[in-house]
Amino acid sequence: MTEQQLLDELCKVDLLILDEIGIQYQHSENTKIIVNQMVDKRTSHKKPLGMLTNLNSEQIRQFLGDRVIDRMMMSNGLWLNFNWSSYRRKIQ
Repeated sequence: MTEQQLLDELCKVDLLILDEIGIQYQHSENTKIIVNQMVDKRTSHKKPLGMLTNLNSEQIRQFLGDRVIDRMMMSNGLWLNFNWSSYRRKIQ
């Protein structure tokens, strides 16, 4: 499957959630390009997209850029902060 075919398939699902956005923070310019393409494609098709990250608002804006953040906030987009401590530390 080509990258374009994958992007096309990801645009077809009703809801797409991208997890661990920014884990690639210092590693890949290509990742930023792909996320940008996904956001662009899904917003142009009016398909919802969610992102989960451990980055704060400034870090995610720096990683993805103003353009992507602006698109994510279109059409009543929400930014939710969850400030509780990690549950993973409690798991034995």
